[in-house]
Amino acid sequence: MITSTNNPLIKQVLKLQQKAGERKKTGLFVAEGRREVSLALKSGIIPAHILICIDLYTADKQYPVDLAMHEDVLTEVSAAVYEKMAYRGHAEGVILVGHQAKVALSSLRLPENPLVLILEGLEKPGNLGAVLRTADAASVDAVIFADAKADMYNPNVIRASLGCLFTLQVTTSPTEETIRWLTAPGNWPGGQMPKLVAAALQTERMYFHADMRGPVALAFGTEDKGLSAPWRTLAGQPVRIPMMGHIDSLNVAASVAILTYEAVRQRLTS
Repeated sequence: MITSTNNPLIKQVLKLQQKAGERKKTGLFVAEGRREVSLALKSGIIPAHILICIDLYTADKQYPVDLAMHEDVLTEVSAAVYEKMAYRGHAEGVILVGHQAKVALSSLRLPENPLVLILEGLEKPGNLGAVLRTADAASVDAVIFADAKADMYNPNVIRASLGCLFTLQVTTSPTEETIRWLTAPGNWPGGQMPKLVAAALQTERMYFHADMRGPVALAFGTEDKGLSAPWRTLAGQPVRIPMMGHIDSLNVAASVAILTYEAVRQRLTS
């Protein structure tokens, strides 16, 4: 059992939590909590370490963590050490140090009528996490962060997504590369390119008038700038969400939820 916060492994965990540079250099990340660790392992994430505090950990049937299967990477820590590492308000007694899974655009596997989300320029980890949570709930087929400013493996992304980072096909790429991929028929089942529905303020068309059946990509930009010019030029169906109060835009995670579930509604009722 590790009982000292000066232990090299504990110091590394803290660095991985706090510094994007450390995550980039090592290719590792940290996930905390039964749900997050369970979903990461279930998705095929390779664990480098699993740290557990027996005094705090309780098994969860809905989100199991097979400790026996990962005995070779299992390390027990004291409650004091765990609390030093924990960044959640309520400690669940288990932390994963995992190897980041890099997913390329070219490796995305899409069904016949895919629903894809594209998010350009997102900076706030909480927004990324909230988007991923919605994407999982709506069973979105892929999420692409174009020109993302936030680190996808930031602990706050994992926490805000409730571990949904691991349940989805998620990738990052530059905007230009994403557009090339989107507009290449060979990347889509049957060569049927998707309709691009882009959230925009500069249009009169309401989102519920757009056809979101069949292959569809929903594109969103940042709250202050919106989508960049290349996306606005490409969008066959720019749409807006009616804003009837004093503010002119919603949080991007809220916009994603509204349009995504409109797509779900159309697909379920068509």
